[in-house]
Amino acid sequence: MTLESFARGIERTLDALLGCAIAVMVGSMVWQVAGRYVFGHAPGWSEELSRYLMLWVTMLGAAAALRSGGHLSVTALVDSLGARGVAVVLALRDAVVVIAAGLLAWQGFWFAELNGAQESAAMEIPMTVPYGALPVGAALIVVMVVLSRMLGAPFASQPASEESVF
Repeated sequence: MTLESFARGIERTLDALLGCAIAVMVGSMVWQVAGRYVFGHAPGWSEELSRYLMLWVTMLGAAAALRSGGHLSVTALVDSLGARGVAVVLALRDAVVVIAAGLLAWQGFWFAELNGAQESAAMEIPMTVPYGALPVGAALIVVMVVLSRMLGAPFASQPASEESVF
């Protein structure tokens, strides 16, 4: 297995997980609305499930969008630099992202562990499950940045095309 196929495998897995999570969120909210307005009784678990899935979608989605350059970026500085300056700025950016995500993963792990004894109100699951999105997502961000650098294609700042400008 090559490093590139490993990175693509992670991306495909994240895409599948995100698609499933979003589908479950939509189904849960439809059930919530139908329960409230059609049946006169909304289930308590559906809102909580959607809220916790939103945490996971946010953190996993940040990692998934990273390698393809899907994050919003302002490229004024990068566009004004030469090739060497761009390389330095992108390396600095990658280092800052890895340090920030590493700290988030480390502190998120301790935060999830600290709240592990507490249970959620409606679903009665350990709060480690929703809080686990922080360290898992942050660790995946670090992995995606490192893989991008190792493959020689750091996640790029994508210049906006004329079609994407409002």
